Amino acid sequence: MNGKKNFAILIVIAVMLTSAAIMPAGVLAESYIMTGKISAIDRSYQAVVIEVPMASKMFTVGGPLAPGAELKKNMQMADLNDFMVGERVTVKWHSTPDGHVIDRLTAR
Repeated sequence: MNGKKNFAILIVIAVMLTSAAIMPAGVLAESYIMTGKISAIDRSYQAVVIEVPMASKMFTVGGPLAPGAELKKNMQMADLNDFMVGERVTVKWHSTPDGHVIDRLTAR
């Protein structure tokens, strides 16, 4: 009975390791949520730059929108054309070797 239990545990571990090995790296990337003001929008590249206050400094989050990025304004679906420079937004983003990628942009 103990041998069957050990075999089952080994199978579960093997499946987990295999899944982790084939999973895209972006799925495992850590996301961050911050609030700041839009300082630039490049509609042709579908990119946005947000200045986020952090203590006595500003942190810049800037990059392209992720495929399928969620954009909302006044609790309704929106597109990048609905946002303006100077507008206060909450941004969800993750970092890649090439820079920041915007996953969600929300304004009231």
